[in-house]
Amino acid sequence: MPDPIGRNAVPTPRGLLAIFAHPDDESYGAGGLMALAAAAGNPVWVLCATNGDQGGRPGETGVDHTLDPEIRRRELTCACEALGVHEPIFLGYRDSGMEGWGAPEGSLANADPAGVVERMVEVVRQLRPAVIVTFDPGGIYGHPDHVRCSATATQAYRRAAAETGGPIALYHQVLPLSRVAAMRAAMEEERRRSGDTTPPSEDDLRQQAAFERLARPDEEITTIVSIGEVLDRKLAALACHDSQMRGRQWDDPEVREGLTQMFGHETFVRVDPAPRPGEREDLPLGLAWGDR
Repeated sequence: MPDPIGRNAVPTPRGLLAIFAHPDDESYGAGGLMALAAAAGNPVWVLCATNGDQGGRPGETGVDHTLDPEIRRRELTCACEALGVHEPIFLGYRDSGMEGWGAPEGSLANADPAGVVERMVEVVRQLRPAVIVTFDPGGIYGHPDHVRCSATATQAYRRAAAETGGPIALYHQVLPLSRVAAMRAAMEEERRRSGDTTPPSEDDLRQQAAFERLARPDEEITTIVSIGEVLDRKLAALACHDSQMRGRQWDDPEVREGLTQMFGHETFVRVDPAPRPGEREDLPLGLAWGDR
């Protein structure tokens, strides 16, 4: 029967859904974008695939990496409050840990990919976001959960986008190759300031090599978002993830210039709709920024 007043109409997609693997991924990769979108009146959500309970650092060996999952869930809730977005949504998989640690039972890496996609699609159907953001295929530095999250979130987007009222744009958060050298310099400066005179370990060097191997050439970047006006929100969100930051002072005025250089822009590749050759944009499609 016709529905002349639209009571059964499918809602128009609106807002931003960020799909990441662990608590803190969202703040590093897209915290500024989320804060800007929320400040402009868009609904913004974070879907976190795991509980982050294997929260150790790359290369750590001979230690127990396990954290109380409630710690990291609380940290992500704190970060979402700092960014001004909705409370996080958790799929509840266990953190798989770094490559070589041995993924525990119930981890994202051991989950049936089709089942993960289905659960993500259900969230997208419920929220009706216009835009979805997730990792690039290499997961920034190859973490197994990052790679799985990128693949499943991308599949979930494509399925939902094919449905009436589905999302209209997909973005991969990426690390530009030009930023790798700046990251190395910033880490060296932080070591100098802390008085750490030990040379980088082999594991540190391997992670640096992974950044360089998986970074995207600058010419592939389609979307550069300037987040200066919400940088304090992003840094506050990062500070919420205290279990991962190991006491780092994000509000130290002596390092403000370095933080601005490192975090003042966020970079993405628009996956769908596919960009024209050489196309560049400074804001994602489907998000209204008003006079910004």
